[in-house]
Amino acid sequence: MAARQILKVSARAFVSPVVGGSSGGSAAKSSGGGNPVTIFSPSPSTKLTPESRSRLAQTCTWESVVVDPCQEDSTVSRFSFFMPSGEEVSFCAHAAIGACSFIANKTSVISADGNLPMNSDDDEQEVVTFIAAQERYNKYNAFVRGKETELFMDIEHYESECDNNGSSLSLFLKEIGLNEDDINNDAKATTFLNSSVARPKTLIPVKSADRLHAATAPTNATKFQQMCESIDSTGLYLYDSSSTTNIECRQFPKSSGYAEDPATGIAAGALVASLHCRSMNSNDGGGDGNRVQSTTILQGTAMGRPSKIKVKIDDYIPTSSSTSDSSHRGTVKISYTGLVAFDHVSYLDESELS
Repeated sequence: MAARQILKVSARAFVSPVVGGSSGGSAAKSSGGGNPVTIFSPSPSTKLTPESRSRLAQTCTWESVVVDPCQEDSTVSRFSFFMPSGEEVSFCAHAAIGACSFIANKTSVISADGNLPMNSDDDEQEVVTFIAAQERYNKYNAFVRGKETELFMDIEHYESECDNNGSSLSLFLKEIGLNEDDINNDAKATTFLNSSVARPKTLIPVKSADRLHAATAPTNATKFQQMCESIDSTGLYLYDSSSTTNIECRQFPKSSGYAEDPATGIAAGALVASLHCRSMNSNDGGGDGNRVQSTTILQGTAMGRPSKIKVKIDDYIPTSSSTSDSSHRGTVKISYTGLVAFDHVSYLDESELS
C-alpha cells in the first residue's frame, strides 16, 4: 500500500445543470461547468510537511484542498486551501464545498472512480464539520444531500472605496475591454467598491448581461496584478445589475494562474452581502437585517463552463457606530449551496513530490 499514500480526487463545485437537463442528472455532469478543485486526502500514516502540501498544490491548474483529520476532535476535518502557485490561503468556498461533498460520498466516489452520477434519490442529509487550517478555531458546518452541499458560515463583512492612489475605474475597464458607458450609474453605491467576506473583491455593476459578456480577460497578467494590488483587491467581480435574483457575474482574479474564474464563492458572498446591506439602508421597506435574502449567482457562462451558486443571507447585524474600523459593515450569517461533480480518482506516493 506504499504507493497509495495520498488519494487525489478531481472535482467541480457549483456545477450548473445544462438547459433541458434535470436538476442533478448526467447532463449536468457532462456540461463541463463548475469550478475545478483537486482534493487530496493523505492516508492516516502519511504526514505531509508544509513543503509537500505546497508541491501538491503546484501540480494543479486550479485551487486545491488537503483534507486531514483534526487532531483535537476526530469528528472534525481540517482543510488546508491552496492556490495553484502553492500559496496557502485562509479559505476557498468552492474547495470547501467540494471537500465536504467528498467526505460524505467518499466510498461511492472511490468505487466509481469519480464517475458518479449527480442525481441522487437519497434524501438523507449528512452533516460535515471542519476547520480551516489557517483559522483553526472557527468550525464550519455543511449539509450534504446527495451531490448538493450547503455550507454555513458566520462571517465579517468589510467594504472600502477603491478610487485612491491614483487608480481609476476607467483604467480597469479599459484593461478588460469595457468603458464607463457600460456601467450602471444607478448602482453607484457598489461601483468600484472593495467588498470582502474573506478576501476583497472589487464590485463593478454592468448595465446588461450582453455588456458583461463583452468584457475580455486581461492580457497582461503582471500589469493587472499590479493594478489590483494598488487598490488592495484580489480581483474584479463584474455583475449584471439589471437583475436582482438571478445575477450573471464574471471574475478576473488578481494572480491565480488563470485569467478568469468559472465560479467564485467568496466573491458571490461579498456581492450579495453588499446588495443586502444597501437594501437594509434603503427607504423601500427592506431595511431589516433579519430578512432572509436568497440570490442565485450564475458565473462561467462566457467561458462555456456554466456555474450556479445559491447564496442565502439569514441574518445581517450592522456594525456599531462606535467601532474603530470604518470598513467593517457587519456580521453575516450566510450559506452557499451548489452541486458537485466528481471526475477522476487516482493515488500518489509522497516520494513523487520530492
